[in-house]
Amino acid sequence: MTETHVLSALVEKRSRLKGEANKCRVQIMRTESEIQHIDTVIKMFKPSFNLERILPKASFRRNPAGLPRGSGSRHALAVLRKAEVPLETKEIALRVLAMFKKTATGDALNMLMATINVTFSRRKNVAVFDDRTAPAVWGLLNC
Repeated sequence: MTETHVLSALVEKRSRLKGEANKCRVQIMRTESEIQHIDTVIKMFKPSFNLERILPKASFRRNPAGLPRGSGSRHALAVLRKAEVPLETKEIALRVLAMFKKTATGDALNMLMATINVTFSRRKNVAVFDDRTAPAVWGLLNC
């Protein structure tokens, strides 16, 4: 009792994933080649340099909303300053995206909401009014 439509969909999915994996392998080979070239140039300038001292640095993926780095948090605070009532994270994110005239796609909205939650949870002048459900409701303290 073979379900041909299910099998066909699984074969298609596997084919796409194998294609993505191959693309990633090519990118890894290119990146390793670039690292090798940079290592060679470093050794040209200082042959005794210990390349093992260079630790890998985490790089963050590009912001899907196309906002400049750090501007989402700053503008989220500006939104709270203008708001007369506490706002949910999603509403803050939507207003920030509107300020930049950006479309609220799923990835852009989710990333900005995560940024707002992390940033506001660390700040002393921002209060969580309700964090029992996600997203939290945020407001500024009168300091």
